[in-house]
Amino acid sequence: MNLLISSSPGNLDCAKAIEELTQVRTVLCSDIRKAANLARNGEYAIAIVDRAAMYDDPSFIDEVFRNAPLAVPVLINTAVMNTDRVTAEVTAAIARVDREKQVAARQAARALYNEMKGEITGISVAAGLALQSQQVPIFVEDKLKDIEQLADRMRSRFDFQ
Repeated sequence: MNLLISSSPGNLDCAKAIEELTQVRTVLCSDIRKAANLARNGEYAIAIVDRAAMYDDPSFIDEVFRNAPLAVPVLINTAVMNTDRVTAEVTAAIARVDREKQVAARQAARALYNEMKGEITGISVAAGLALQSQQVPIFVEDKLKDIEQLADRMRSRFDFQ
């Protein structure tokens, strides 16, 4: 679900436009205090807050975002934005979060690879050295080749182009 916090006269149109854009139900709340409770009791993909709602008590905005930690935060100002501009802001926020997730995933993969590359190389080298021995039974040789291939596949999964 999406959460739209706004007391603007055009908030119903805005909620419908956000629903159409995201293909996700949008809950509309005109009271920031109630919105903080809604955020606590539901899982929201996006939390859109009209800056006009902040004037009552700005601390509740922090509470909304704290209570909906997975929601993409979007601040709007319906006093100067029309529905098209609001949906553009939502689109931009979603794109920004998607880019941040991609960067985080690449960084996590890089960190994992850096942590494991020594072990992967060690496995590959140990299997290769064992294969050079003249005394290795055929069954063991086949398993050592399998180990080498697995180490190579593990290394190739960390593709950082």
